Amino acid sequence: MLSPLFLVAADKRRIAGDKRLQAYRLLDKSAENRPMLAFPRHQRHGFTLIELMVVVVIVGILAAVAFPAYTAYVQRSRRADAAEGLSAVIQAQERFRANQSVYASTITALGISNPKHYTITITGTGNPASLSTGYIATAVPANSSPQRNDVKCAVIGVQLDGATLTYIASDSSSNDSSSYCWPR
Repeated sequence: MLSPLFLVAADKRRIAGDKRLQAYRLLDKSAENRPMLAFPRHQRHGFTLIELMVVVVIVGILAAVAFPAYTAYVQRSRRADAAEGLSAVIQAQERFRANQSVYASTITALGISNPKHYTITITGTGNPASLSTGYIATAVPANSSPQRNDVKCAVIGVQLDGATLTYIASDSSSNDSSSYCWPR
């Protein structure tokens, strides 16, 4: 019978002669030294469904908070169009009154056009309404404008009665909202 040392030596000579087998043994030995993993490691590509759903929920919460704030900001910025148009009416009325004995009854007589999101109308003051001592200029959101949804400042205007200029505004329920619509 052959001794175990002889078999090991023969086995080593056989392995040395076969390069492919030797490379396999080297790979096998390096695999023996690695720790065993509980799960095989795979390269991850993309996101899991849970991660995507968390992102969708976060975006939904942000949109629910941001959209109403954004629309309120846009409505407030469009009110500046009404204030600008009414300021132009005040200045044009004073120029018109310098040449006439009464104030103008329309903005076309003043040479002014309506702002983009509002329609401006002019009426007289007093009872009966007269344009000789003053006027009321009101800006109402145009029907084709998204500003028609502005319920807090449904009507914005100025009233000149004698020498007193008053800023007026009302909401959609005809309640006074001049302190909100005409911030100072």
